[in-house]
Amino acid sequence: MNTLFIDTHDELITVSFIFKNNIFTKEVISESHSTHLLPLINDMLNEKNIKLNDFNRIVVVNGPGSFTGIRIGLTVAKTISYSLNIPIYTISSLKAYLVSSDIDNKMCVIEDSKGYYVGTNDFEIYTDSLEDYKNYNRVDNKLDILKIMDYIDTIKPVNVHGVKANYVKVIEALK
Repeated sequence: MNTLFIDTHDELITVSFIFKNNIFTKEVISESHSTHLLPLINDMLNEKNIKLNDFNRIVVVNGPGSFTGIRIGLTVAKTISYSLNIPIYTISSLKAYLVSSDIDNKMCVIEDSKGYYVGTNDFEIYTDSLEDYKNYNRVDNKLDILKIMDYIDTIKPVNVHGVKANYVKVIEALK
């Protein structure tokens, strides 16, 4: 399955091509996802002599994380999925880190200025303290694209019109 993977949930933009049993990944650290994501994808397509319509599916990280970064990644992924009429899959940033790790009784933590996004195999929450989670083993926030693809193979695609950002906490505009 030829797959385009996009992760823009934090300042590290990750784009991977899983193409004909090969994996190609590029990462860019940026606070301006809108100026780097599409050129990154385009450069990779040109370098590997791959066409966008060679992909059979898209996998996109839908958060939690950077509000603007997530929305840019989702918009690009949805546009490509809709234009090419190929399935789109979403995975939360927390789940992506969890499936990338082999440790037991694990949790993933993403910190922001006011608290913590916490994910385990059973739940994802937003909290202001990690005190209640001392019994969990914290995973490194590193992605293993092949393990993520193995996980994606176990779930169903999302209707492209139903793809939305995963905000664990209620955003200010919705309060």
